[in-house]
Parts: sequence; C-alpha cells; structure tokens
Amino acid sequence: MRTTDTRDEAVLNLTEAAQLIRVSEKTLREMARTKRVPCQKVGREWRFLRRGLEQWLAGQAPIPIVAEAREVYGQGELFAADKTDAVETSLGFGDTAFTKNRREPLHRWVPWIAGFSADFVGRVLDVATSGEPGQSTILDPFAGVGTTLVEGMKRGHNVVGFEINPYAALACEVKLSAVDCPSGVLAEARRNVAALSRERRTRKAGVRSAPPSRFRSKRPFFSPAVENQVLLLQDLIAEQTNRFVKDVMKVALGAVMVSFSNYSYEPSLSTRAAAGKQEVEDADVLAVFREKLREIEDDIGILKRHMTRFAHKPRADIRRESYLDGAVALADRSVDVVITSPPYLNNYHYVRNTRPQLYWLGLVGDNGDLKKLEENSFGRFWQTVRGGPLVELSCKIPELQEVVQDIRGRNPEKGSYGGSGWANYAATYFNDCDKFFQITRRIMKPAGWVVVVIGNNIVQGVHVETDRFLAQIAELHGFELEAMHRVRKKRTGSSIISSSVRVGVATERTELYETAVELRAP
Repeated sequence: MRTTDTRDEAVLNLTEAAQLIRVSEKTLREMARTKRVPCQKVGREWRFLRRGLEQWLAGQAPIPIVAEAREVYGQGELFAADKTDAVETSLGFGDTAFTKNRREPLHRWVPWIAGFSADFVGRVLDVATSGEPGQSTILDPFAGVGTTLVEGMKRGHNVVGFEINPYAALACEVKLSAVDCPSGVLAEARRNVAALSRERRTRKAGVRSAPPSRFRSKRPFFSPAVENQVLLLQDLIAEQTNRFVKDVMKVALGAVMVSFSNYSYEPSLSTRAAAGKQEVEDADVLAVFREKLREIEDDIGILKRHMTRFAHKPRADIRRESYLDGAVALADRSVDVVITSPPYLNNYHYVRNTRPQLYWLGLVGDNGDLKKLEENSFGRFWQTVRGGPLVELSCKIPELQEVVQDIRGRNPEKGSYGGSGWANYAATYFNDCDKFFQITRRIMKPAGWVVVVIGNNIVQGVHVETDRFLAQIAELHGFELEAMHRVRKKRTGSSIISSSVRVGVATERTELYETAVELRAP
C-alpha cells in the first residue's frame, strides 16, 4: 500500500515559506502580492503549499503571473481589464496612473513616477489603429521608460521614441531589444550573482569599483554595508562582455537601488528621515537584485513567445535626444499615431529625481551633464529661465497671454523668485508646446491621431488650465480637437499647490486633474 508523505501537502505560513526558499519575509510577501510565487491569500494571511514551492524552485511549475500572461496572450488579448478602474470615457480611455504597471510584464521593471499606464495606452491604440500589423508607425516624443513604445510593438506596429533622460532611454532600449535576447544569458547572470553572494558570505569577494566621485547627497545615499554590495554588483556588471546583459543589469540595479538606500520617493527624491522612515543600515542587496533579474528574464520569455505571432519584426527606434531637436530626422507624413505625456507645467525636477541612477550607472559624469539635460528638456525648468530676460509668448492666444501676465504681477518683491521668474517659465513652457505642434503637424499622416495626456497646474496661486491651452495651440497649427477626456479627476499634487513659491495669493482650492487631449491631424 502506497503511503503519502504529509510534507507534500503541508500548508506553510509566510515565515515558514520564506525559510523554505531562503528569502526574507518582506521579499516573499512582495512576490506573493505580485503573483510571482504559487500562493493563496486566506483572509489577511498568505498561505503556501510546500509541494508547490518546491516544484516552482525546481522550475517544474510556472510562476503564476507568467502563466496568466501566457494565457491572455494566447487568446489574442494584449491587456486584461481592471475591474477596479474608474468609469471610462466614451472611447474607453481608462485611468492613466502608472501604478497599474506594477503587475504588467516589461512595464513593471522600472518604477517611473512620470509615466502612464500600459492599459490606457493599449486602449487608445486599439481605437486608433487599424489594418494589418506593421502598417502603422507609433510615436512617443517623450518616451519615458517606453510604455507607448512597448504597447505599440506588442501589437506589431513600428515604433519610434525620443527620450532625453539617459536612464529612461536605457530602459526603453532594453525593453525594445528584449525580443532578441539570447537564450540562457540572463539565467547565467543570475547564477553569477548567486556565486557572488556566496563569495561575500565567505569574505572572499574583494571590491574594485568605487562610488561615483561627482555624486553628492545630503545624507550618505547607501549605508556602508549596502554600498559594499552595490560596488560588488558594479564589478560584476563591468565584467560582462554581452552588451545586452550589461544593459539589463544596469536597468535592474537602477530599478531597485532606491529601495535599499537612505532615500525615498515621496513623490520627489528625498531622505527617508524626511519621510518619517528609518534609514537602511543593511539589506540583502544581491538577493533583491537577483529577484529583479528573474522577473526580467520571465517577462522576456513572455514577450518572445508573444512576438512569434507576427510574420514580420516591427521596427523599434529610441533616440536619446530632445524631440524638438531630433524630429528633423523623421520624414514628412510618416507617423500614424502619437500617444504621449510631456513634462507638466509644475517644474517637477525629472532629471534630478534620477540623479542616483544617472551617476551610479555611469550615464553622466558631472553636474555639467545634468545642466545640459535641464536646458534641453521640454519646457525647461524654472531655475534655468527665471533670471533671464522677459520671455514673450510665441502663440497669440489672448486668454493665455492674460494668465501669463497675471503670474508676472504676483509677488514682485521676490524678484526672479516671484511672478516674473515664474512667468518666464510658463511662457517658455507654452512656447515649447507651440514648437511641438509645429513639428508634429509636419510628420503626421493626414487624419492621424494625436493623444496628449496633460494636467492642469497652479503657478504663483494662478490656476492654469494647461490642457485647454494646449488644445488651443494645437488648433492654431491645424489640428482638429476631437475630445477632452478627463482621465483622472484627482492626482497627487498637494506639494505643488502648497509650496510657498507657487501659491502666491490663491484664494480657493483647485483640484489637480489629468486630461487626454484627443486631436486629429489636418
């Protein structure tokens, strides 16, 4: 008579399961939450079958999220509707929040505060494109970490993007070239990280790399124990001869480094202490990094299987330069659809909030490189134009001119830190919007779609309906306004409204929202 080992059916709690697979409870809880291990939630607690975990560790059972994604792709669906979404607009445009990307293959690799959701982009593409895959070209002039480009490529379209931030551009490049990743190279990289972890425990691993000499922070960015492990990873990355593997490892390190640093995004990069959190004295950096590599490897497998459905290989191009400068390389009437979200009129410092990644990954050398990025960014930054000569609006919209003039008259006693500096910033921003539509009209095919996600703003206490003015500028260049879709009724922005340099004499509360401005090319 055959007997059954009761251990096969043992149900483990979080602590027992973490001990079994030798990760921290925190790591396992996150893996369970994002469905990267076989598990089930009972009430508020996670439960695991020992046999399921052992099969998963042995590679005999797929990670649940991989299996789910494979099933979805196999049915020909490129995204699954989220039943928790807010009410959709008339065209099905859902919430743009990037947070939804945390569970999506490829999109979940890099957290990006300035991004929008893959689900939103997918819905727009499915409405805006028709015909056989490969016949449309999708453009994102502010590509970020590649949400629009990835969703376009997954549908078989040719894609092109511009991104001035080297870290975001690197993430884009890796995602778009992932379909050509040689089999087994990332598994080997994970084994090398595991070997490095063993060497560290036996104190045989010596550090050759050094922290970036030009990087400065108010508090030590990493504690000594954490920094030692990061430098060991830097050594390992430097040893890679395969360019794709090296770039993947850089993206993986950039994606997780803030999590074990003494800093936090709240939403801007600031010290953990300022956010009421304890500093990180020690962490298993190599384990966190290895898990991120595993996630990337799994997602690449999903993508490669998905892309076999197309008889052709979509063209994918990401350019590390400003769209306002680099679009000259695009042919007239060559783009079918634009889906993008430019920097907002809020002076959010997109460049400085990626300073750790830019320096630690060797993507910039000194502060001069950062300054160039600031000066070439869309809309500039308040700091770059506040003290310069008066900036006039290039687009003749009387109401917008009145708004800029109103801003200019606020807080004159503060000089360039008052209304005059902020008016220069607002005028520069809308002048770049003017250039954007002038360029975009040239490269759009007749009746092509342009969808721009943008939010309203508060500048020196003056409410600026940025979305409405952007639509009016587009109409000056011949675009037809199809609709203004209010995709988010509220967005994070209390720090923008409350900041002393922005509030001025605001007398009533204004909610910050986001609009998808839907346009048709002439």
